[in-house]
Amino acid sequence: MKRLLFYIVLILLAFLIQNNILAVSPLIDATPNLLLIITFCFGFIRGKKEGMLLGFFCGLLMDICYGESIGYYALIYLIIGYVNGTLGQLFYTEFLNMPLLLCILSDLIYNLYIYVFGFLLYGRLNLSVYVANVILPEVVYTAILTLVLYKLFLKLNTRLEELEKRSAKRFV
Repeated sequence: MKRLLFYIVLILLAFLIQNNILAVSPLIDATPNLLLIITFCFGFIRGKKEGMLLGFFCGLLMDICYGESIGYYALIYLIIGYVNGTLGQLFYTEFLNMPLLLCILSDLIYNLYIYVFGFLLYGRLNLSVYVANVILPEVVYTAILTLVLYKLFLKLNTRLEELEKRSAKRFV
């Protein structure tokens, strides 16, 4: 129950920060994708089931607020959560180099998905402009934030696991 409440608060807080504070910041032109960081990090740390669930609800929130149809963002976030959850079972979660690489790849895949289904299918073929003005700045800022947030999420996950173990011992 504590984990569920934690996830709900974390998703809502990240959504509000990403779309209200960071989106209007005069310091940066691109907005780091905090919802993608949450999906990626907890998928990588906790596994594909939680990665998919968090990804689906992060994407659903984006669909409700910004999408033209339900499922557009939910699908890509769900896939990213699943893939990173699967890869999290293969690699050590304590080292920072692999999560950083996977976060960059996740952000690139996310932005290419947006380009293909949001621009390319409508005849807007300026991929180089989209890469230079949107994809690269977002990937850089998301990667920088991942360096900070991944370690924080790893510590929070450890703390939540300890609380869950203590709570389970009380009932036994």
